[in-house]
Amino acid sequence: MSGVVVLLLACLLLSGCAGSSAATRFYLLSPPAPGGIRSVPGAPQARVAVGPVSVPSYLDRPQIVIREGDGVRLALAEFDRWAEPLAESLPRVLAEDISRALGGGHVLVFPGASADDADIRVAVDVNRLDGSLGGTVVLDAWWALLDRSGATLRRGRMVERRPAGGDHAAMVTAQGVLAAALGDTVAAAVREVLPRP
Repeated sequence: MSGVVVLLLACLLLSGCAGSSAATRFYLLSPPAPGGIRSVPGAPQARVAVGPVSVPSYLDRPQIVIREGDGVRLALAEFDRWAEPLAESLPRVLAEDISRALGGGHVLVFPGASADDADIRVAVDVNRLDGSLGGTVVLDAWWALLDRSGATLRRGRMVERRPAGGDHAAMVTAQGVLAAALGDTVAAAVREVLPRP
């Protein structure tokens, strides 16, 4: 009988501990509201495929990554997680922003869409997209525009910073703003390489 009582007490203690744990919050990388992004009148219409977009392995995890102290140490926010992998959400955000910046041009996400269906393919290699709470968020990425044959039309690097805010929601918002800024930069390069109608 005493063994049953001990087992019941252990179950009660475990259920009490489980009930007091923090709830997990999920975040989605998103571009700023459409009103904040201006499309360019008379922008050339082109079929653009965004991808591949590579993300470093330290960011390829469910937890939001935070830089601590001297910026060399990383912490994983156990209860603040991405709703989808950054390797999936970042191409989508870039495609949305490039489409808006090109005046609603036809922008696809590769490899879901065939690169053969695109006039231009956008390849992105992200070196960094993280920051510290109360500090700054940094996006460091190389990008390239490729034609149908795979030849490079334009390439560049963007390194930009934004205030991170004091919580994870503000930090994710800043990351979305930086992703949209990268989309604007790429869209400007697309306008330069395409002939105007």
